[in-house]
Formats: sequence, C-alpha cells, structure tokens
Amino acid sequence: MNGQPSQFDEYPAHGVVSASAALVTAWSALENFHSELVVVGGLAIYFHTQHQLNSLYRPTPTLDVDFGITLAADAGMAAPAAFALRTAGFQQTDEGRMHLATDHGNLFLDFLTEHPPATSGTRNVSDLHASICPGINRALCAPITREVSGRDHLGELRKFNIPFCNYGPLLVLKINAFAQRNGVKQGKDAYDILSLVRSSVDGPELVVLDFGNEKREANAGLALAMKTLEQNFTHPEAPGPTLAASFYMGPRATMNSTIRLREDMVTVALALLNS
Repeated sequence: MNGQPSQFDEYPAHGVVSASAALVTAWSALENFHSELVVVGGLAIYFHTQHQLNSLYRPTPTLDVDFGITLAADAGMAAPAAFALRTAGFQQTDEGRMHLATDHGNLFLDFLTEHPPATSGTRNVSDLHASICPGINRALCAPITREVSGRDHLGELRKFNIPFCNYGPLLVLKINAFAQRNGVKQGKDAYDILSLVRSSVDGPELVVLDFGNEKREANAGLALAMKTLEQNFTHPEAPGPTLAASFYMGPRATMNSTIRLREDMVTVALALLNS
C-alpha cells in the first residue's frame, strides 16, 4: 500500500484483508512454483497469531505480501514467475517490484532469496527482482501450512493450503530486519517479534523451541539475530522494547504505561537467547 504507518493504530482495517486477497491471487497464478515459495514477513506472523483468543498483543498489521523463493525457481519452467503474475493483473515497477492495483492503492509483492556468500543485494529469479536475505533457505524448510480462502486469479472463490514460514526461521528474519533498518519500521519489527512469540496459536513454548532449533540447523542469518537480541533487547530501556512499546501504544506510550510490554519483550529475548 501507499505510505508507511508509524503506529499500530494507524494501520487501516482493510490492510490485512487486501494483503490476504493479493496472496490468494498470487498463489493461484504461481501454481507451477508452489514448491519453490513460502510466505514470510508480517503476513506470516498475522496468520500465526490471528486466531489466538484473548491475546494481550493483537495480531500484527501488515500492508504487503513477502515471499521467500529459491534460486532454482525457474529451472525447467516454460514461463517465468513474473509472467504468471503479470497475467494475473500484477504490474512491475521500474525498480522491478511487483504490485497489484487495489481500491486502496498499490499492494506490493516482494520476493527474498538466499545466495551465499552474498548477504545483501539482489538477484533475478524467474524474472523477479529478489532481495538477497540470509535465512531464506531455512524459511523454505518445513513450513507451517494454513488454509486461506479468497478469489483466485480467474475470479473463482477457492481455498488454498499455503505454506507459511515456521516460527524459528521467521524470528531470525524479523530480528535481522530490525537490525538492518532505521526509523518507524524498526518499531513494527520489534513488535512483530513480541507478537509472534506471545500470541502464536501454538503457544510461546513451541515458538521458542523452534528458534532454538535454528541454532542446530546452520541458519545463515542466526549469528546476526543472536547479536541483535543481545545488543538491543535484553533490558527494558533498550531500543527493541522501547520501539515496540512506542509502535504499539503510540501517543499513550510513557515509561510507566509501557513497563509490562517492555518487560515482556525482554523476557522473550532472553528466552530466545537461551533456547
């Protein structure tokens, strides 16, 4: 969508609805590439937390769709993924980003891939502009499948079982996003981490356990994630807890009113570090 909200309550109600609809449209159009894709980013966190009842930390808002994609996505394919998306109504910006025109503006579809030893930059994957992001290969392993309904690229109402990044790899990606960004997006990244652990439908213990598993699976993004947690999340006045509180509570945020959230953020970070 257009613009970047700086606080939780600034996210429009239609945002996640539009993102979910675009996800179904894209997923149906990319039928030949399903084994090469996984949903990551804020939309994955939303689907992991949306059904948790009486959650202290509400499901994370989002305004776009992020896919992890393998470098081998176009191997043996008659037509590239970008072509499939264009036939479904997506357009490509001059910078190579895919987007879908909606009633509320352009909804962007972004792709991330892993290309060792590179840790940044971009790659052309099936004619898509994909950002290099260590940890995507782990994101593609053992995803969690969730049912998503909507209209496909032909306008038919359908249900799909779509793979969403598992908890451990998703936390690595989110923690590293916090490390590599500045400004308002850092607050959302920090809150995303808290929300995923505390509000997951599978409970915080399983989420923390899955993060610990990444320490044994050679996740290429893990070293940065551990360093970032240690430096930015281990006391209530650290940048991570402070930015998460500011994002979630907005103008209401004071040191006294946000103490529980900030302490919860520290508890989460220490659990991840010690998992």
